[in-house]
Amino acid sequence: MNKSLRFLIVLVPIIIFTFFANVLLIEEDGKFLKFNTKNFPSFELNDLNGIPVKYEYLDGIKLVNVWASWCITCLVEHPFLTKLSDANIQIVGLNYKDSNNKASAWLQKHGNPYILSIYDPRGDLAFDLGVTGAPESYLVIDNQIVAHIQGEMTPKKWETIFHPLIKKASNET
Repeated sequence: MNKSLRFLIVLVPIIIFTFFANVLLIEEDGKFLKFNTKNFPSFELNDLNGIPVKYEYLDGIKLVNVWASWCITCLVEHPFLTKLSDANIQIVGLNYKDSNNKASAWLQKHGNPYILSIYDPRGDLAFDLGVTGAPESYLVIDNQIVAHIQGEMTPKKWETIFHPLIKKASNET
Protein backbone atom coordinates (compact mmCIF):
# COMPACT_ATOMS: atom_id res chain seq x y z
CA MET A 1 0.00 0.00 0.00
CA ASN A 2 1.45 3.35 -0.89
CA LYS A 3 2.08 6.12 1.61
CA SER A 4 -0.59 8.51 0.34
CA LEU A 5 -3.32 5.87 0.71
CA ARG A 6 -2.21 5.08 4.27
CA PHE A 7 -2.18 8.79 5.03
CA LEU A 8 -5.76 9.16 3.74
CA ILE A 9 -6.94 6.13 5.72
CA VAL A 10 -5.69 7.83 8.89
CA LEU A 11 -6.62 11.41 7.96
CA VAL A 12 -10.24 10.90 6.81
CA PRO A 13 -11.51 9.42 10.12
CA ILE A 14 -9.73 12.21 12.03
CA ILE A 15 -11.42 14.86 9.89
CA ILE A 16 -14.83 13.20 10.28
CA PHE A 17 -14.38 12.84 14.04
CA THR A 18 -13.29 16.46 14.38
CA PHE A 19 -16.24 17.70 12.35
CA PHE A 20 -18.83 15.81 14.38
CA ALA A 21 -17.17 16.67 17.68
CA ASN A 22 -17.39 20.37 16.79
CA VAL A 23 -21.02 20.08 15.70
CA LEU A 24 -22.05 18.19 18.83
CA LEU A 25 -20.04 20.29 21.25
CA ILE A 26 -20.91 23.75 19.95
CA GLU A 27 -21.90 25.97 22.82
CA GLU A 28 -25.66 26.42 22.78
CA ASP A 29 -25.17 30.05 23.75
CA GLY A 30 -23.98 30.86 20.26
CA LYS A 31 -27.26 29.76 18.73
CA PHE A 32 -29.10 32.55 20.49
CA LEU A 33 -26.91 35.47 19.58
CA LYS A 34 -28.89 35.95 16.36
CA PHE A 35 -32.40 35.14 17.67
CA ASN A 36 -35.05 37.15 15.84
CA THR A 37 -37.64 38.62 18.18
CA LYS A 38 -41.20 37.69 17.27
CA ASN A 39 -44.69 38.22 18.64
CA PHE A 40 -46.07 35.67 21.06
CA PRO A 41 -49.04 34.08 19.26
CA SER A 42 -52.51 35.26 20.23
CA PHE A 43 -54.50 32.67 22.14
CA GLU A 44 -57.53 32.10 24.31
CA LEU A 45 -57.16 29.02 26.46
CA ASN A 46 -57.88 28.05 30.06
CA ASP A 47 -55.46 27.43 32.86
CA LEU A 48 -55.42 24.08 34.67
CA ASN A 49 -58.19 25.39 36.96
CA GLY A 50 -60.49 26.15 34.02
CA ILE A 51 -60.02 29.94 34.27
CA PRO A 52 -59.74 31.70 30.88
CA VAL A 53 -56.29 33.08 30.02
CA LYS A 54 -55.64 35.44 27.12
CA TYR A 55 -52.62 36.65 25.21
CA GLU A 56 -52.55 39.96 27.09
CA TYR A 57 -51.47 38.14 30.24
CA LEU A 58 -47.89 38.01 28.92
CA ASP A 59 -47.17 41.71 29.47
CA GLY A 60 -43.96 42.45 31.34
CA ILE A 61 -41.17 39.88 31.66
CA LYS A 62 -42.22 36.23 31.78
CA LEU A 63 -40.50 32.90 31.34
CA VAL A 64 -42.87 30.58 29.47
CA ASN A 65 -42.01 26.95 30.13
CA VAL A 66 -43.54 24.14 28.06
CA TRP A 67 -44.01 21.09 30.29
CA ALA A 68 -46.05 17.92 30.72
CA SER A 69 -46.57 15.30 33.41
CA TRP A 70 -45.34 12.60 30.99
CA CYS A 71 -42.06 14.47 30.33
CA ILE A 72 -39.06 12.99 32.16
CA THR A 73 -36.78 15.95 31.40
CA CYS A 74 -39.44 18.30 32.79
CA LEU A 75 -39.03 16.56 36.13
CA VAL A 76 -35.24 16.99 35.88
CA GLU A 77 -35.48 20.77 35.28
CA HIS A 78 -38.28 21.29 37.82
CA PRO A 79 -36.05 21.99 40.87
CA PHE A 80 -34.23 24.73 38.95
CA LEU A 81 -37.52 26.30 37.86
CA THR A 82 -38.60 26.25 41.50
CA LYS A 83 -35.40 28.13 42.45
CA LEU A 84 -36.13 30.73 39.76
CA SER A 85 -39.68 31.09 41.03
CA ASP A 86 -38.39 31.50 44.60
CA ALA A 87 -36.16 34.31 43.23
CA ASN A 88 -39.30 36.11 41.99
CA ILE A 89 -38.96 35.15 38.33
CA GLN A 90 -42.48 34.99 36.89
CA ILE A 91 -42.86 31.63 35.17
CA VAL A 92 -45.91 30.76 33.10
CA GLY A 93 -46.35 27.07 32.44
CA LEU A 94 -47.69 25.82 29.14
CA ASN A 95 -49.00 22.34 29.86
CA TYR A 96 -48.52 20.51 26.58
CA LYS A 97 -50.68 17.62 25.29
CA ASP A 98 -51.44 16.37 28.77
CA SER A 99 -54.36 15.29 30.90
CA ASN A 100 -55.62 18.03 33.20
CA ASN A 101 -55.93 15.59 36.11
CA LYS A 102 -52.41 14.19 35.61
CA ALA A 103 -50.91 17.66 35.22
CA SER A 104 -52.61 18.96 38.37
CA ALA A 105 -51.56 15.88 40.35
CA TRP A 106 -47.97 16.28 39.07
CA LEU A 107 -47.83 19.88 40.31
CA GLN A 108 -49.38 18.85 43.61
CA LYS A 109 -46.71 16.16 44.07
CA HIS A 110 -43.63 18.09 42.85
CA GLY A 111 -44.53 21.69 43.69
CA ASN A 112 -45.77 24.48 41.48
CA PRO A 113 -43.26 27.12 40.33
CA TYR A 114 -45.75 28.64 37.87
CA ILE A 115 -47.81 31.77 38.43
CA LEU A 116 -50.29 29.92 36.20
CA SER A 117 -50.25 26.96 33.86
CA ILE A 118 -51.98 27.39 30.52
CA TYR A 119 -53.71 24.14 29.58
CA ASP A 120 -53.02 23.24 25.93
CA PRO A 121 -54.42 19.69 25.61
CA ARG A 122 -54.27 19.54 21.79
CA GLY A 123 -51.02 21.49 21.51
CA ASP A 124 -52.52 24.31 19.43
CA LEU A 125 -50.62 27.14 21.14
CA ALA A 126 -47.50 24.99 21.26
CA PHE A 127 -47.82 24.41 17.51
CA ASP A 128 -48.13 28.17 16.92
CA LEU A 129 -44.97 28.67 19.00
CA GLY A 130 -43.07 26.03 17.02
CA VAL A 131 -42.67 23.66 19.96
CA THR A 132 -41.01 20.38 18.99
CA GLY A 133 -41.41 18.72 22.38
CA ALA A 134 -41.23 19.28 26.09
CA PRO A 135 -39.50 20.93 27.78
CA GLU A 136 -38.88 24.17 25.95
CA SER A 137 -38.62 27.66 27.38
CA TYR A 138 -39.32 31.09 25.95
CA LEU A 139 -38.34 34.45 27.37
CA VAL A 140 -41.25 36.80 26.69
CA ILE A 141 -40.93 40.54 27.23
CA ASP A 142 -44.11 42.55 26.63
CA ASN A 143 -45.62 39.83 24.44
CA GLN A 144 -42.43 39.52 22.37
CA ILE A 145 -40.43 36.28 22.33
CA VAL A 146 -36.83 37.41 22.73
CA ALA A 147 -35.18 34.02 23.37
CA HIS A 148 -36.03 30.34 23.10
CA ILE A 149 -34.30 27.15 24.18
CA GLN A 150 -35.22 23.58 23.48
CA GLY A 151 -34.64 21.02 26.17
CA GLU A 152 -33.89 21.37 29.85
CA MET A 153 -33.48 24.81 31.39
CA THR A 154 -30.15 24.68 33.20
CA PRO A 155 -28.36 27.23 35.37
CA LYS A 156 -25.83 27.77 32.58
CA LYS A 157 -28.51 28.43 29.94
CA TRP A 158 -30.29 30.74 32.36
CA GLU A 159 -27.15 32.73 33.21
CA THR A 160 -25.79 32.98 29.67
CA ILE A 161 -28.96 33.41 27.62
CA PHE A 162 -32.05 34.52 29.54
CA HIS A 163 -30.70 36.44 32.55
CA PRO A 164 -28.65 38.97 30.49
CA LEU A 165 -31.72 39.74 28.37
CA ILE A 166 -33.82 40.28 31.50
CA LYS A 167 -31.18 42.61 32.95
CA LYS A 168 -31.05 44.57 29.70
CA ALA A 169 -34.84 44.85 29.53
CA SER A 170 -35.05 45.90 33.19
CA ASN A 171 -32.48 48.66 32.63
CA GLU A 172 -34.38 49.97 29.60
CA THR A 173 -37.66 50.40 31.48
